[in-house]
Amino acid sequence: MNTRKWILLAATSMCAASLSAATDASKIIYEGKCSKCHGPQGDGMGKVGRSMDPKPTDFTADKWQTSVKDADIMEAITNGSKSTKLKIGRKMTPFVARLSKDQIQSLVPVIRGFKKSDGK
Repeated sequence: MNTRKWILLAATSMCAASLSAATDASKIIYEGKCSKCHGPQGDGMGKVGRSMDPKPTDFTADKWQTSVKDADIMEAITNGSKSTKLKIGRKMTPFVARLSKDQIQSLVPVIRGFKKSDGK
């Protein structure tokens, strides 16, 4: 393998490792800040969420996933129940003072990852 290909392969591996670490960090944020209500599986059935009325958003729902923009998810996490984009009728905590903009943005792929692959 020539030097150029080796450097490209090494750079690609480092980017993949960095992406994986960022994803792991985002999952840790989700587990610590979101899963109590939205559940570890994103189905709205967390320890606290099970007793809430109305239930927290079910991120596994295809209809919800396809109707919401990434920017709307970020705005909802930032502003909680005061969100103007998603009209959250719950007592969701705003995370603007608890998470950085980058951390909030990193949660979007985690939330998108809960979409059921079978279309349900």
